Amino acid sequence: MKIKHLGFIVLLSVILSGCNYADPDNRSGFFYNTFAKPMDLLLDWLGTHLNHNYGLAIILVVLTIRILMLPFMLSQTKQSQFMKRALVLLKPELAPIQEKVKHAKTQEDRIKANQEMMEVYKKYHINPMKNMLGCLPMIVQMPILFGLYAALKWPIYNHINTYPDFLWFQLSHPDIVITIIAAVLYFLQSLVSLGNMPPEQRQMGYMLMIMSPAFIIFITLTSASALGLYWSVSALFLVIQMYLSNQYYSNLADEKVDQLKVKISKNDATHKPVKTVKKKRK
Repeated sequence: MKIKHLGFIVLLSVILSGCNYADPDNRSGFFYNTFAKPMDLLLDWLGTHLNHNYGLAIILVVLTIRILMLPFMLSQTKQSQFMKRALVLLKPELAPIQEKVKHAKTQEDRIKANQEMMEVYKKYHINPMKNMLGCLPMIVQMPILFGLYAALKWPIYNHINTYPDFLWFQLSHPDIVITIIAAVLYFLQSLVSLGNMPPEQRQMGYMLMIMSPAFIIFITLTSASALGLYWSVSALFLVIQMYLSNQYYSNLADEKVDQLKVKISKNDATHKPVKTVKKKRK
């Protein structure tokens, strides 16, 4: 899962670094017309109706995005909490098959070993493909973030530059304080997300704890602080959401794992060889 996050960060950095709509004549193309322009219009509309408070408009956009993605994120947390525990219980059965996959010499052997692994999951009514749902929030978030980034850096109406004041900083200029806040919150988000990861994947999680804040600092210090505000509010929402959902779904996962233990015990008893006692001749 964290490998997907890392790929998301790398791909996003490439896209953001390669885009430049400073020249109004260059503001065209699929991405700009589909994501950046509508986001610009939305922010302008909200800011105008909020007495030109564009900071509050950004916060409302963030909350709307996060609330829309909340069902998918909660479903992913629920599945992750269960899978983390289930993989520990199934390790005795899965480990030999994983070794087959690792040492497979042909594609046919690898496919056969993967089929064996899926049979183990099927036997205990576990669907590992549900973890693929975790990609959906990132797929949704990426073009939205691209649109917001372009709208804040190269606005059509330029109203954010006309009314830039929000709290202690100006939305149209970089701000070191909001940059630090965003970086710290993303560090905390990565830290909280470690609770959903199996032990063997946590090394990638620790790497993400360093790379995420570094990426945030690099982008925010070279962009309008409005983007830092977006990331700060988004990360704060995620930290609270992940902490509460981890606590809630942890208890539900424990109950499901207890049921899985019963199934494993029954399966072991069914396949346990029966010892035959030879009668002694008189």
